[in-house]
Amino acid sequence: MSRVDEVVSAWERIVRWLRKHALASAEALRPGATDEEISRLNEGLGFEIPDVLEAWLRLNNGSTSKDTTEPRPGGGRRIYPHIDSLVLPGNYAFRSCEEIWNKYRFYLSSAEELGDGEYWKPSWIPVAEAFNSPDGLIVVAEDSAGAAPLLRFAEYYYPSPYLPSLSGYLLSVADLVEHGEASGTLMERQRFEVVDGRLDWK
Repeated sequence: MSRVDEVVSAWERIVRWLRKHALASAEALRPGATDEEISRLNEGLGFEIPDVLEAWLRLNNGSTSKDTTEPRPGGGRRIYPHIDSLVLPGNYAFRSCEEIWNKYRFYLSSAEELGDGEYWKPSWIPVAEAFNSPDGLIVVAEDSAGAAPLLRFAEYYYPSPYLPSLSGYLLSVADLVEHGEASGTLMERQRFEVVDGRLDWK
């Protein structure tokens, strides 16, 4: 099975479980990304996203459909995230194409302002993040093998290696929701409850 097929299979397992056991979380998933949304993201980044990430986004363009926004004085929008968006371990929201691009610009600009190329690199794509702090997951686009390894980032820490592939991460999450554990992986101690129809990761 190819890595793209693994991503598709794992995410379909997760969504199927959410629809059966955590409907509020399932309802936070956006429809799949369109060709235009993928193209716009690639154009903004200046390179094509890995096939495995594209496959994931084409299934569901993030988990933030319940988030709301309002205009900011002077321009822009203020985002009010919804708790049902936190579908991934660590209580992370899966970002949409637009949100990935906005976060990417923010972090890359911050690195340039700091004059610190280790803070954020152009090949790092932020795909999942907590609500109230810079804490989440990065897909590394420069991987020549196409595995799309993951980094984890957190406030006051440089991003560091987390898992060797996006497909491996999603397969572990699928095992977690289906069986309550993912033995032998970095997430084997992750646990969750379903509260008011949504996932609540511990």
